[in-house]
Amino acid sequence: MNFKVAASDFDGTLFINQQIAEETLSAIKNWRSAGNKFGIVTGRAYVMLVAHLKDFGLAVDFIICDNGAIIYDGGGQVIFETELPKKILMAIMDEPSVSTTKHFAFEAAGKVYCSRVKENSWVLREKNLWSFPLEIIEPEQIPTLDKINQLALDFETPNEAQAAAEFLNKKFGDVIFAQKNTHSVDIVIKGINKGTGVENLLRTMNWQAKAYVIGDESNDLPMIKKFGGYTVSTAKDFVKREAKIVFDSVGAMLNYFK
Repeated sequence: MNFKVAASDFDGTLFINQQIAEETLSAIKNWRSAGNKFGIVTGRAYVMLVAHLKDFGLAVDFIICDNGAIIYDGGGQVIFETELPKKILMAIMDEPSVSTTKHFAFEAAGKVYCSRVKENSWVLREKNLWSFPLEIIEPEQIPTLDKINQLALDFETPNEAQAAAEFLNKKFGDVIFAQKNTHSVDIVIKGINKGTGVENLLRTMNWQAKAYVIGDESNDLPMIKKFGGYTVSTAKDFVKREAKIVFDSVGAMLNYFK
């Protein structure tokens, strides 16, 4: 197969200040027109992303969601999926160390379920800005939910999120992997991250191609390290230190490797 695969983080990398730059949209179109593949690797749930892509008229060949826990093809069909055990989800909700979270967001393929939601939750803010399927539930409904790919928590500060992630990994790390994503904590099944997400994409699609990955946050580091990836000029210094090249935009990376 004589093509390349480019995989970009969304928030802070492709989507900056509520915009995707026109030059980047043009570069993506040219990249795909040349026969290459382009897609998103995000911590977001699918239903929280597709409205943005439609708004910008952005067509993609794949979407890796929930930090690698579920993968969709370009038509929105699930091609890979993992599940968090319901007993673990309920146990996490009972942990006093995470009681200050602004929500417990249970992310499934077609819907986000939210429990113990506070008014300043980012999930509610996103719901108001970009309509997507969201259902408010009570904790006792967890066993009846669809297959949950990721549990997302939301804290006041990045330090609080980091402390919560460390505690959860210490107590439940034989089953789950919790990672800080700015002021949020994203929880998936053990062994899953954005790096394995790209690996699972290539294997599932049987793409024998070089992958070019780019991101800007701590949850992007697994794929940046695994694939010798890149970052953007607005990324934090600890991400820049791990990247092979710092680009001004996703479009600049695509133009560089076209």
